[in-house]
Amino acid sequence: MKKPPVELLERRPQAEGGLAYEVVEGPAFPIAVKALATAMMLALVVAGVGASLGASAAGPRLDAADWAFLLAVVVVVGSGYWGIMTSQTRFDGESIEQTWLWRKKVMLAEISQLKLIRVRGLEWLIVPRLVVRTGFGLTTFHAGDPAVLARFKLLAHGA
Repeated sequence: MKKPPVELLERRPQAEGGLAYEVVEGPAFPIAVKALATAMMLALVVAGVGASLGASAAGPRLDAADWAFLLAVVVVVGSGYWGIMTSQTRFDGESIEQTWLWRKKVMLAEISQLKLIRVRGLEWLIVPRLVVRTGFGLTTFHAGDPAVLARFKLLAHGA
């Protein structure tokens, strides 16, 4: 009889005389997504500079409320960009963890449902993700690293 995926990941090889689980960790987003995000950020900066120079030369200047709104937009977009560039996903056999603007962590024992979402052939652009349901709702983890994706596949589909 085939063991359920969670049992495969929860067994302890140390007790069986084997090696401990290998902790896998990698970037949450692949290089292609980071490059695309960087290109989009550069395009936004160029468009923003062009618009601000054009607005000051052609018409009314921005007042304090407009600058405050633009600053808020820059903070939101910049924090999303920073998250894409720096976030890491970690799987250690007991929990799944991902850094982002804040750290999210789910223990495997707390998972009641999970689903691996991926578009084969476009994984370089559409990042595979594992959506897990716990007692507190849904949590999504991105897998931009092949080793992390392999662990997610094992968890979702078994050996």
